[in-house]
Amino acid sequence: MAALLSPEELENHRLAHELIRLKLRLPIVNYLTQIHHKPLRLRWRAIHGESPPNGRLPESVRPFIPDPFSVAELSSFVAMYNRLDHAGGRKVTASMLLRAWEMHRRVTHNELDINAAWYAIRDVRSKIVAWKRCGRCRTSFIYEVNETHARDCPFCALSRER
Repeated sequence: MAALLSPEELENHRLAHELIRLKLRLPIVNYLTQIHHKPLRLRWRAIHGESPPNGRLPESVRPFIPDPFSVAELSSFVAMYNRLDHAGGRKVTASMLLRAWEMHRRVTHNELDINAAWYAIRDVRSKIVAWKRCGRCRTSFIYEVNETHARDCPFCALSRER
């Protein structure tokens, strides 16, 4: 007979289901929910009809920011996440990630890669990349000295392109 899950465990499984539906990589789902890899792999197969992707995860958000538009999009996501996270916790939570992702989707009408979103939050919070405020437009953005297009405000750069 299967053990009954507590309300917290049920919520964790619901969050894992939603994150897998959005194709968040399983090691990240495991980290956020503490659910073992095996049931997560089975859930992925049930939802997507295929095995989850294998391979090495990126080390940071850097591969997800190839141009000013992606820097702007991920910066707007980080800003929404920070606004929703009133407690300002350092740890990224599954529920806050989903909440911010959904709000970002509703506002921008873009299907942001949930993996990129997670890395953006994690890296800004842990200071792997900087979170800087533009002196011109006063908008905060992801600043990365090693990426040419992420050294200046992406919002100002995109407005100059118009």
